[in-house]
Amino acid sequence: MIYLDHAATSIPRSPAVQGAIAMALEMASPGRGRHGPQEAARAAVEDARAAVAALGGRGVVCFTPGATFGLNQAILGWRPRPRRIGLDPLVHNAARRPAVASGVPLFSLPGDANGRVVLDADWPADLDLLVITHGSNVTGLVQPVDDILERARSVGAAVIVDAAQTAGLTPLPRADAVAFSGHKGLAASPGVGALIVDPTRGLEPLVRGGVGFDSQADDVPDDLPARLESGTVNLPGVLAMGAAARSLPSWDWREAGRALRDALAAAGLTSVGAGELPVASVRVPGWEPRTLEELLDRVYGIVTRAGLHCAPAAHATIGTAEGGGTLRVSSGRGTSKVELDALTRALREVLPGGMKKVSVAP
Repeated sequence: MIYLDHAATSIPRSPAVQGAIAMALEMASPGRGRHGPQEAARAAVEDARAAVAALGGRGVVCFTPGATFGLNQAILGWRPRPRRIGLDPLVHNAARRPAVASGVPLFSLPGDANGRVVLDADWPADLDLLVITHGSNVTGLVQPVDDILERARSVGAAVIVDAAQTAGLTPLPRADAVAFSGHKGLAASPGVGALIVDPTRGLEPLVRGGVGFDSQADDVPDDLPARLESGTVNLPGVLAMGAAARSLPSWDWREAGRALRDALAAAGLTSVGAGELPVASVRVPGWEPRTLEELLDRVYGIVTRAGLHCAPAAHATIGTAEGGGTLRVSSGRGTSKVELDALTRALREVLPGGMKKVSVAP
């Protein structure tokens, strides 16, 4: 199998991550008592929290079930309630849908043809919360988040960053809140993520329950991370995330992005939308994207991802919302040149003039 769907979930997991999961399965629940096994679990969680905090950001690391939960918590729980929310042109549904559900008026931040936010455009005077996709899961474009933060702060707006595609690759931005998952760039386990929150920002919890102390109170504590971590944490996921953050291998992801796009260009295809991450989308003449995904998997053993990628706004921006979206290819730390060459050969064969070489017709 040639796996080129790392933008969805990156595999394989490292021995450090697998070892952390195995260790967690033998541990007690953290924060639910004073006995030795509980203390060992609590200490392991705090070690993981420190490792994740070292990735960057500003504030307290609160563990979540994933980036989607973190974005929902930040957007729907933001206090005081924003007057207007700004969304970037490449926004993922994990941020767009809670923004819509909030009932707050929305503003689409102006962008160029590739969806990069245009910083000198006018913003509404009542825009006080921005939600920015740090890296697009469709095109791999990286927003100029530091410049956006500077502009936002100059007008008194707060910024939530969706770092699902960039956590583990780049230092996390020092935004008011940053949400990300463990199973993409960090290559930890699925079902865990983090929301790093500036503690001066008041968030209304989406979930309330036990936190292991102050049980007589009618509400969860005001202090982070307890305020946003009701219930028993996903111990295997949290320890896996910590292990991944501590043991990230060096990787020139920009060069990997160039190599991925070069492989597509060698097949005669141009990536749709400019991007820097090792994530790229193409439209292949004569093929519906999902049919081509199936063909590449069944005939060539190459795993890709087709469709709208839960980001219809991004596809509308780059002009691929109709016709089934795109075929997305995304490489990881272990992707080799041999694998990219195999992708090039397969795509050459399925292009018009090469279809006779394959046994499955579109």
